[in-house]
Amino acid sequence: MFAALLIIFDILIIAASFYFWYESIREKEKRAPMTGMAGAISGLVLLVLIILIPGFRIYIAVIFCFTAGFGLLCLIPCKQNQRALKGSFGFITGKPKKIDERDIVFARNRCLIPGSDIYKRYYRAHPEKEEADAKRRSMGTHALGKPGSIDNCYRPNNSMVMAGFQFPMYLAKHAKPEFGAHPAPDSASKLIDPRKGSEIIKGFAKLLGASLVGICKVNSLWSYSHRGEIFFENWEDWGKELDASLPWAVVIATEMDHELVGAGPHTPAIVESGHKYAKGAYITTILAHWFSAMGFKAVADHHRHYTKLMVPLAVDAGLGELGRQGYLIAKKYGPRVRLFAVTTDMPLVPDQPIDMGAEDFCKRCLKCAEACPSKSIPTGEKTNINGIKRWKLNEESCFKYWAKIGTDCSICMGICPFSRPDTLLHRIVKLIIARSHLARLFFPYIDNIIYGKKWHTKPVSSWIDYKNQYGIKNEI
Repeated sequence: MFAALLIIFDILIIAASFYFWYESIREKEKRAPMTGMAGAISGLVLLVLIILIPGFRIYIAVIFCFTAGFGLLCLIPCKQNQRALKGSFGFITGKPKKIDERDIVFARNRCLIPGSDIYKRYYRAHPEKEEADAKRRSMGTHALGKPGSIDNCYRPNNSMVMAGFQFPMYLAKHAKPEFGAHPAPDSASKLIDPRKGSEIIKGFAKLLGASLVGICKVNSLWSYSHRGEIFFENWEDWGKELDASLPWAVVIATEMDHELVGAGPHTPAIVESGHKYAKGAYITTILAHWFSAMGFKAVADHHRHYTKLMVPLAVDAGLGELGRQGYLIAKKYGPRVRLFAVTTDMPLVPDQPIDMGAEDFCKRCLKCAEACPSKSIPTGEKTNINGIKRWKLNEESCFKYWAKIGTDCSICMGICPFSRPDTLLHRIVKLIIARSHLARLFFPYIDNIIYGKKWHTKPVSSWIDYKNQYGIKNEI
C-alpha cells in the first residue's frame, strides 16, 4: 500500500512535468522546457527506485511529503491587500494635482513645433525641458522616431504599423457623439435599470471584441486638466481646460497576442500595438454611439482621443492592479493589454477593485526593471510623487529608447510572469498567487529558477517575421 501511494504520487509528478514541458514548448520558452523535462526524468528515476529498491522509499516519501506540504501551505488563504481593494484610492497619499496633457512626452514631441507660438509659450514656462526635448525631436517627430529602425525599416511590417495606427485617426472625430444626434424613439431608455444597462453594455463590448470590461465611477483626478495633443490642426484647442468628466466609465481591455509581444523589441510587437489601438478605437466609438442612441451623453477615450489616465480607471473598474512598470497587471493577461474607456451619464453599476497579489509579487520579482534596456523602471521601493505612492516609470528615457529602435519595445510586457497565456497551467498559478501569501513570497524566485531572469526575444510566424528574407527594399 505504501509503495502504491508513492507510485501514484510519482506518476502525478511525471504527468505534471510532461504537461509543463509541453506548454513551455508551445510558449516558445527557452529555459522552462528543460525544467519540465528535468522534472519528468527525475520522476522516472524515482519511479524506478520505488519499484526496485525498497530501502529508498522512506527517503522518497520524505521528499514527497515536503513537496505536498509546501503545496498545501500555498492553499491557505491569506488576508487580502486592503490597499488593492481600495482601487486607485489605495495609492493616493496626499493631494494629487491633475496631469496636464501638455506635459506628456508624446504631446511635447508631436505638437510643440519649433518656432511656433505654442512652442515658445510652453518652453517659457518649462525651460528645463527644452534641450532634452530638442534632442529627442531630432530623432524624429514620430513617436517611434524612425519607425522600425531596429529591423532596418522592414517594409511589410512597417506598413502594418502605419495602417493600424492610422485607423484611430479616422474615428477620433466621432469620439464624442453630438448629444441628440441619435434621438431615442421614446423616453423609456431613460428609465433603464442600471443593472440591466450594465449587463447590456458589457455583453455588447464583449461582442465587439473587448477582452475585459469593467465599470467604475470616474474620479476627476484621472482626467487631464488641459488639452495638449493636437491631431486635426485644431491648434486653438491647445491649452484649453478640458470639460468636466461624465460620472461613469466603461473601461475596456484588449488582449495583445502573446506570440507577437514575445518578439519585442522588434516590429511584430508594435504591429500588435497598432492593431489593438485600432480595435479599441472601434469598440469605444461604437459604444459611445450606443449610449447616444439610448439618449445619454458619452465620450470615447482611445488612442487619438484620450482625455483620461486609463490605468487608474481600469484599477477602479476591477480589471487588475498597478504594476511596477506602471502598466495595469490585468487579470488573465497581465500587462499584455491595451486600455480604453467610454464615459457616460447613463447610470450604471460599478465593479469593485480586486486583489490578485500583483503588488506583493512585483515587490520581489524585478524582472521588468532588470530587463528594461533603458533602465526606466525602478528597482527600489515605491515613491511619493504628486501625492501618489507608486513605482514611477521614467517616461523620458523610455520614450528615448523607443525613438532609438523605432518600436514601443514591449520587453517589460513580455517578460512579466503575469503575461503568460491564459492556459490552465497559468490560471492555477495566478489563482494560488491571488489567495496565498506564501506564494506571493516565494513564487517570484521560483519563476526565476524555472524561466530565468533575462529576456530572450522569441521567434514569430513567417508571415510577420521581421528579417528581410526576400530582397525587399526596406526603406519606407
